[in-house]
Amino acid sequence: MISLCKELPEMECENAELIKIKCLYDTYFDDDKVLFWAQDADKAVISMVDGNMIIYNNGANTEELSQFVDIISPVCIYSDYETLSAIGKLPEERINIMSRKADVKGTAKSDNLSSKEIYELLDVKGLSLPSYPYFAVDYCRRLNKGFADYFAIKDKCAAIVFKTEDTAIINGIASKEKGFGGVALKGILQRVRGKTLFVCCRDSVKGFYEKYGFNMCYYGGYWLRNRERK
Repeated sequence: MISLCKELPEMECENAELIKIKCLYDTYFDDDKVLFWAQDADKAVISMVDGNMIIYNNGANTEELSQFVDIISPVCIYSDYETLSAIGKLPEERINIMSRKADVKGTAKSDNLSSKEIYELLDVKGLSLPSYPYFAVDYCRRLNKGFADYFAIKDKCAAIVFKTEDTAIINGIASKEKGFGGVALKGILQRVRGKTLFVCCRDSVKGFYEKYGFNMCYYGGYWLRNRERK
C-alpha cells in the first residue's frame, strides 16, 4: 500500500533518486505543498512538488506504483530507467547516473556570488532551469539550511550540489569559457570532501565525468507528460 508519510524510512542514500528525495525532505519536511509517500514502509519512496515526482524503487510493486502514478498524474517523473519502463513511463532518453568519492584535497576559492549571478552562469544550453524566482527561493532555502553548496568564479563557471548525510548530488554545473567546467567540478569535489558525489548526465558529457574519476552506476531518466502527448 502507498501511503503519505511524515517521516522517510531509514535508508542509506547510495542512490540518486533517494538522495534527491532526502534533500527535498530535509529542506521541506514542514511544507504541506511538498508531499512524500512510501509503499509498504520501504519498498518505494516517492516525492512530489509542483507536479514534479521522484520515485525511488527498493523492490516496489510496480503494478500498484503504475496505478498510483496515473491517479496522481504528475507533470514530470524522475526515476531509474527500469522503473520508468515498468510503470509505462518510458523516458525519451537514458541518463547516466555516475558517482565518485569526493576525496580531492585543497580548498579552491569560490567567489561569493548572488543567486542571480549563479542562475545566469547556469543558464546555458543543455541545462533545464526553472524560472529565476522559483530557483532563487529554493536555492536560498537549501543553502541557508545547510543542504546545498556551490563553487563559482564570476563570469566563468558555477556548480551547485545538494547534500545529505554522507552523499551529495550535482544539481547544475556550467562554464562560460573552455576549461572552466573542470575547475568548477574540482572546486565542488573539494567543497563536499568525504561524501560520495553523484551526477546525472547525458551521453554527450559522460566522458567529461569519466575523466574526473566518476564511475557509471546505472541508468535513469525523466518522463514528461506533455512530451508524451505530442
